[in-house]
Amino acid sequence: MDKRLRKTERVLKVQEQLQKMAEWKLADLSRQAADLRNAQETLIQTLNDDEVLHGLFVESRARRLQTLAGEANQVDEAQEAQRKVVLERSMQVKRTERMVETLAEEHRRASEKKDYLMLLDSLASKNDASLP
Repeated sequence: MDKRLRKTERVLKVQEQLQKMAEWKLADLSRQAADLRNAQETLIQTLNDDEVLHGLFVESRARRLQTLAGEANQVDEAQEAQRKVVLERSMQVKRTERMVETLAEEHRRASEKKDYLMLLDSLASKNDASLP
């Protein structure tokens, strides 16, 4: 019983680490999305400027803006998929936590039962020894 509890606790630790890794990946994707949005906003601001020299590079900046928009869509899709992964990992951690709690309770009860039986045996053996 104790061996099973220790194994389940190790599984829980691994699942918690996997959950943290999934959360880190989601945070990284969020940073990427924010960087892409900032780059798009900067590019749009430069396209909106009325200076003469900027007019020469409108086509290349428009292509870059389209590329950034495509990358942003890919990152958004990856973020959504990663949110699902994080949710699944969180649910796995919760299920395993409940399993660990259940096993710990069973182990505690078995230990108490064993202690009570040993106490009863010692009390019974003392009474037998005192009889003539």
